[in-house]
Amino acid sequence: MATTALTVAGLGAALLATIPANAASVGTWDKVAHCESTDDWQINTGNGYYGGLQISPQTWNAFGGREYAAYPHQATKQQQILIGEKILAGQGQGAWPNCGPAAGLGSDHADPYPATSTPPAPVGMVHLTAADFTGDGKKDLVGVESASGKLWLYPGNGNGTLGNRVQIGSGWNGMSNLTAADYTGDGKADLVTVDNSTGKLFVYPGAGSLNGSATLGARVQIGSGWGTMRNLTAIDVNKDNKADLLAVDPAGALFAYPGTGTGTLGARTQIGSGWGSMAELASPGDLNSDGKDDLVAVDPAGNLWKYPSTGSLNGTNTLGARNQIGSGWDTMHQLVGADFNGDGKGDLDAVQAPTGSTGTFYFYPGNGSGGFADRAQIGTGW
Repeated sequence: MATTALTVAGLGAALLATIPANAASVGTWDKVAHCESTDDWQINTGNGYYGGLQISPQTWNAFGGREYAAYPHQATKQQQILIGEKILAGQGQGAWPNCGPAAGLGSDHADPYPATSTPPAPVGMVHLTAADFTGDGKKDLVGVESASGKLWLYPGNGNGTLGNRVQIGSGWNGMSNLTAADYTGDGKADLVTVDNSTGKLFVYPGAGSLNGSATLGARVQIGSGWGTMRNLTAIDVNKDNKADLLAVDPAGALFAYPGTGTGTLGARTQIGSGWGSMAELASPGDLNSDGKDDLVAVDPAGNLWKYPSTGSLNGTNTLGARNQIGSGWDTMHQLVGADFNGDGKGDLDAVQAPTGSTGTFYFYPGNGSGGFADRAQIGTGW
């Protein structure tokens, strides 16, 4: 399968509109897949490339693949081809150096999926994050309804379940990578997110109470060039009681952006590499009862890993040696961490759903020793 050399060419989604459109028929894409993967659209051999078109996670993420699935092989054939179209437009048939030219990818300009057969947009809730937005000491859940772009808040009940949702915003279709913590230092949870069209990073200061569209204040730009960053995760990685931000760049480098407590971020520090293949980063809080926030992530094989924090921002020593705490997590999406049941132990929420469908929402209570107890279903239609 080593017939591809897909790389990220520094092209974020916001730049794709300026590139002349290329296209190829489904038949031509089938030829590419036959050459790359012998027609196996769900292939995962562990060689760093996935799916029928053998796309790397870095390229998949850079060209918007995570709107469909965490990894290429988890998406449908049609979704893989649609991302392939974007890669073709940005990098040409040379993105598949052997199979692209052999299949005539550069000379076929047919639209593989005309407007009448465009697949539906992702369904259910996306970009989930958690914090105490209502000021009652209980962790709430915030997410975007993909079909409408509405921003919803689900108030936490303090026992791992959620109350009736309240709309707190609209027009959020173009935002991604939502994460939440007190970034402004006023004791109220704020929302941080990336504007996909510009790559700008914004903080929406929380009001500390549930009040419809007034739950969040006017946004403030705190960064630019974030269009290709992914897996934004709020965490106090250096134990200074200020919310920091983790993010993965297109090359798979993991960076920590220390929070200042005033709504801005300090100079970033690289704390890891090889994170391009990891998905669903989340910080449940303190998983192992040592008083430090920990990190979890899912690898391409579906294994769930815990990365304990050392409590200091010290390059590659910021996170300790990882240990596996679960398997079969490749079917889980939208991981979000917090102490949802108020017992002082880090918990995890996650959606189990087939690609392109709504799913079942589960609560995984932390056991205080680095793992989770038996899950409980807390919702459907997610």
